[in-house]
Amino acid sequence: MTNKDLKKRRMLSYFIRSTQNIIKEDGISGVTLRKVAQGAGYNVATLYNYFEDLDQLVLFACLKYLQIYNQALNEQLTDCNSAKEKFYLSWRIFCEISFENPEAFHQIFFNKHSNTLPQICERYYEVFPEERTDAASHLYPILSGYDLNTRNTLVLKPYLEEEHRPTDNLQLMNELCVAAYHQLLNNCLIQLETHTAYSITDYVERMLDYLKFIVLHSPADNV
Repeated sequence: MTNKDLKKRRMLSYFIRSTQNIIKEDGISGVTLRKVAQGAGYNVATLYNYFEDLDQLVLFACLKYLQIYNQALNEQLTDCNSAKEKFYLSWRIFCEISFENPEAFHQIFFNKHSNTLPQICERYYEVFPEERTDAASHLYPILSGYDLNTRNTLVLKPYLEEEHRPTDNLQLMNELCVAAYHQLLNNCLIQLETHTAYSITDYVERMLDYLKFIVLHSPADNV
């Protein structure tokens, strides 16, 4: 690694850590370029050498929350005995953590830069390698699939095959699962923004109900 690469990673870490500190203290709405640059000890102009805009920077900073999910998944899925159990438990864990932190997970998966999430994750884990999932983990394929479509496909397809169900409409089912999650996450955000209390448990169970309906009523069954 060249000195230039080392400097770039070091600068990225300064700005990302500064953003994470602001989110911890003031929430995502409290993040500004000026505050981030000030916290990192540099000016805003320097920040633009490493990030396209504030949205991209916030996405980088929110990846810390994804590590919470990965760790919980790695711990709790170890004893799963079936693909069906793995599918529903992985979604349950994901929803419990993301509905508790809806702003962060919305930034990760539905930010305007989320279409480049795999590349952003790779850059992030180059800077913070201690947060990268161990390649030796039996869940590595799932945890290293950064976008929601990839993650869901890796648990949905084995479930369908285990149940001897058709996979003709796997992509459609996958899109419906992600769309249902997106809607519930948006509901959480609305209630958070309006200071309306909501039940994480109720949202999680609702998502699981959606998943069961999608899987059991696959259009392929009616062909």
